Amino acid sequence: MRVLHTSDWHLGRVLHKEPRAQDHDEVLEEIITIARTDKPHLIVHSGDLFDHATPSHPDQKKALLVLQELEAVAPVVVLRGNHDSASLFRVFATAAGPRSRIHYIDSPRDPKNGGVLRFPGPDDTVLRLAVLPFVHANRHLDMLGDPDRWRSAYADRIGAMERALADELLRDFDPRRDIAMFTAHLHLNGANLSSERKAHIADYYATDIAQIPAVSYAAFGHIHKPQPLPGKVTGHYAGSPIQLDFGELGETKSVVLVDVEPGRPAEITLRELSGGRRLRCFHGTLDELRTEAAAIGRDLCQVTIRTPAPDSTLSEQVRAIIPDATVLQVIPDCPGQTLPIVTPDDGVAGIEPDMPELFDRYLASDGTKDVLAEPVSRMFADIWSCLEDERPFLVPEEDTLTQPIDADLRRPTEENL
Repeated sequence: MRVLHTSDWHLGRVLHKEPRAQDHDEVLEEIITIARTDKPHLIVHSGDLFDHATPSHPDQKKALLVLQELEAVAPVVVLRGNHDSASLFRVFATAAGPRSRIHYIDSPRDPKNGGVLRFPGPDDTVLRLAVLPFVHANRHLDMLGDPDRWRSAYADRIGAMERALADELLRDFDPRRDIAMFTAHLHLNGANLSSERKAHIADYYATDIAQIPAVSYAAFGHIHKPQPLPGKVTGHYAGSPIQLDFGELGETKSVVLVDVEPGRPAEITLRELSGGRRLRCFHGTLDELRTEAAAIGRDLCQVTIRTPAPDSTLSEQVRAIIPDATVLQVIPDCPGQTLPIVTPDDGVAGIEPDMPELFDRYLASDGTKDVLAEPVSRMFADIWSCLEDERPFLVPEEDTLTQPIDADLRRPTEENL
């Protein structure tokens, strides 16, 4: 059987106020063409269909139309990623109806009740696919508890889910006709990161590759850089189909074609994707920019220009030199003048900070009053994640964040009444 593995489309992405819709249009048409040409028996999307939990109507329509085009080729399985809305996936599944060949996996499933899907193939082969969408850590962890336990607690929880899925996946398994696969939206310890949401690739989200079921191929999503899975497991992060952020600068994007047969190792082929504008950072003089103008073409550019003195017409000059490019930012670089550029503290250039990171910078500069900054930071990140993912936030006991206050100050007295 042949499987087409794609992931992390992030429809609705905006970079420095520039919508990526036209880039998605190009690359999604390319993926449809690959599917029609290579004729897979199954198509797996391993999560993050959208960039936000509340995508626009045009982005929802685009996703549905593309999935329908793929469905015409083969059954499609779509996992919910950390950016996707479980409720929206349920709406899509209801609208598609029980006879649809598109399977929306909105939440972890009982292994015996939808956690393992079966797809018939040629010559009486059967492909068994265990599915595990993104699981939020704050549904299983005390976020204000001991930080040293977060990583092990989340990894243990995911490991238990994977073992339960493996038991069902391999129950009554016939190696002469059955094929085992696993798909998940997870951060595996040892993966090479690029521009993922920081809140969902923290250390406590890293999971153990040793817990992955014994399968012919593991189709993973969540990490945007296309790469084989770490360790000895046969599988891939398909990665994002376009360069989503400057943290992915220079990455070659692709989808994965997997040919699997009972009792034989999987054959993996990468189909490179060329659709969509590339990202480019330029740092040099205006004359050097003129020299590179032809090579820049229609790229999405962050341009830093060295000048001997401040020049109010710099942006206009840059855009005149590279008229076909989309200039996202023009940054002057001249003696005696500085322009603050917002970059993450971890040193990965070009990735825009998210709201929890900005809040941490506020805490670093202004601090908190009467309470520890670390639990406040964790709670803010948790609240922000709940808002983006349309989930309720469970407020802990009121005194959790007030424990550092002197007990005497909380006793009613004549002085503080």
